[in-house]
Amino acid sequence: MMDKKDAAKFLSFTLFPSPIPRRLLTKAVQLQKAFNELYFRVSQDHKFLIEKLKPLAHSNGRVRAWLNILEEVQSEAIVRQPITLLLARSDYMFHQNEDKFTNDAAYELKQIEFNSGNYGGPAFGVRATELHRHIMELSGRKMSDEFLPNNVSEQHMAIGIYEAWKSYGDPNAIVLMVSNKFSRWHEFIQIDLLIEEISKKKIKIIYLSLFECAEKLSLDDDFTLRLDNIYSVGVVHFKNLFSSNPSPQVITARRIIERSKAISTPTVAQDLASTKKIQQVLAMPGMLERFFPEPESAEIVAELRSTFAGMWGLDKGDDVTTAVIQEAIKNPANYVLKPSQEGGGHNFWGEEIAEKLLSFSHEERAAHILMQRVKPLIVKNILVRAYENIQYENVISELSIFGYLIGNVNEMKVLQNMGDGHMMRTKPSDSDEGGAGKGNGVIDSPFLF
Repeated sequence: MMDKKDAAKFLSFTLFPSPIPRRLLTKAVQLQKAFNELYFRVSQDHKFLIEKLKPLAHSNGRVRAWLNILEEVQSEAIVRQPITLLLARSDYMFHQNEDKFTNDAAYELKQIEFNSGNYGGPAFGVRATELHRHIMELSGRKMSDEFLPNNVSEQHMAIGIYEAWKSYGDPNAIVLMVSNKFSRWHEFIQIDLLIEEISKKKIKIIYLSLFECAEKLSLDDDFTLRLDNIYSVGVVHFKNLFSSNPSPQVITARRIIERSKAISTPTVAQDLASTKKIQQVLAMPGMLERFFPEPESAEIVAELRSTFAGMWGLDKGDDVTTAVIQEAIKNPANYVLKPSQEGGGHNFWGEEIAEKLLSFSHEERAAHILMQRVKPLIVKNILVRAYENIQYENVISELSIFGYLIGNVNEMKVLQNMGDGHMMRTKPSDSDEGGAGKGNGVIDSPFLF
């Protein structure tokens, strides 16, 4: 493939929207508010997070650093900012189960992971929908929202940040967008424009890297977060910060922000709550009931649980764990081995699973989870990539649903809760990794049937 470093390069995409069952998109959207509230509650149960993640901290520098910050802030016993903002993205695939009565394929929704705040995609999802609507019109098929649903993912992210800024209560406070020093800012810029539009240009938005945050941020005596000793910071949004071993400067920056009155998203607690390990723990019997103990929540608990694929922790040495490991070594094609490292592209597949499980130390093994490999819906589409011939091939898709929640942590009260907007990433059916930024994935949108 040609690689022109001085040329703009479009994100790869499908030529047409990929068909998915309407009922599965509907279910995913309907469940988003419940997932938002679940992770709001989980992120505020610091004792639970510390207990479940302490073993992982030995081998994961990021988890270790965030737990240290969480415990430090908790020890101060003062909630300086009762308002919290959770920006959420829940990722799913469409798992094929054979109907035992008809032997026909029956598809069900299976959650791949839950992300809080530190994710990409909302702007890509909207652009993909707009692109596919235009392509379908050019081909003589004008698509209504019934078949190619309207997409509001980036609008909701912007609204969430704006509403959090209003809750902060200082009309002169800025919004700080924080990413890696060399990260692409294009999605931030889209959100920037939407926030300006929603706020009628009342909000000043500034972009910094985390390294710059360590140098430029400070705390007033009342724990107001201050930029360059001038600007009061009302909201901090972190983006694409996935390092498994954060530097001392990054840890310093996160500690300053966590101890401040600013509303940050994700908080270190939200980051920890959306690790693979916590996802696996929540799938254990009785865990959802811990966070939704109300009798009236029984139905929604059952619906949430129905989306969980099989997941197993590898930190214990009991008979159950040993049996699961032996089964995965024997039949690795039925599993995915996932580390507690965010950002995509780090999973192990196929025979590599057996190799890793046989060679891991106990500490290395404990840093991973095993997940049932989804048997996905396969359709045909054309993949369009820069500098490459187009391909017409079998593809599989991953659906993401976006949402936000604003809550009061003192009262454990939900103030706003929204779930809508989507993105799809599609990859060749014989491909393992399939992110739009990593692996063989391209952006897509759903055609409902």
